[in-house]
Amino acid sequence: MHIPKILLTASAKGGVGKSTTAAGVALQYAAMGKKVLLADCDPASRSLEMFFEAENAPLFHLGDVILERCLPDAAVYPPLPEKYPSLYLCASPLRRQEEEICAKYGSMAEGIAEGCRKIAEGFDIVILDTGSGYSIPEALTSMADTVLVCTEQSPASIRAASYTASQLNGMGKVQMTRLVICSFDIRAASKGQRAGMLSMIDTSGLKCVGVVPLDGKLLAAQEKGKVPSVKSAAMTAYGNIVRRLTGYDVPLFAGIRGMKRSRAL
Repeated sequence: MHIPKILLTASAKGGVGKSTTAAGVALQYAAMGKKVLLADCDPASRSLEMFFEAENAPLFHLGDVILERCLPDAAVYPPLPEKYPSLYLCASPLRRQEEEICAKYGSMAEGIAEGCRKIAEGFDIVILDTGSGYSIPEALTSMADTVLVCTEQSPASIRAASYTASQLNGMGKVQMTRLVICSFDIRAASKGQRAGMLSMIDTSGLKCVGVVPLDGKLLAAQEKGKVPSVKSAAMTAYGNIVRRLTGYDVPLFAGIRGMKRSRAL
């Protein structure tokens, strides 16, 4: 079985849960004792620092590594050293660095790929969070072996998942591409008001590695800039995803109260 070493979150559409998925998966790998690098490769929105309480923002970031203004280790730091000492974060380049990065590497995407290669050594798992622009996911397939395509229940995000999979499958070093269904409203699905799990899997053409329920506790934590409890429904779902990725046979909704497979279909 393929066990991810460098994992990429992707979608051609913004706002579908890529950064939340990257952060949730990173936290769960760290909870298992893995040495984890989480790199923000989305200069358009730079949201991962907020997920991990932004006051801990480092002096250097990925853009400084790309432009050789610091050593790779200087841009990588543990945002939550007391709770998750084996989790390391590298913040995204700044938008204002785009011109310099393009002049040096030809494009923002190629510069980010080169920067990620420099910081990725020495970790058990590397998680690369991407945005929906700059062709960054395509460039990062030169090093990523696994892609998590994120989607919500809207028709536009499901279509974007299908497009993303078609673009990235077979590129670079990618060996496995899987669907992650984010913010899944099971009540709306059971009433036929929103897409069900099977129709989303069928439309995207991807195997599903996890369904993350719509979780008020997660949303409240994000609004306050706090890390959600590992006992929340969404974080439990991310834990299930990580266990599946590491080779365990885990039921889709294991440990998540109120989630029944029959209602999600």
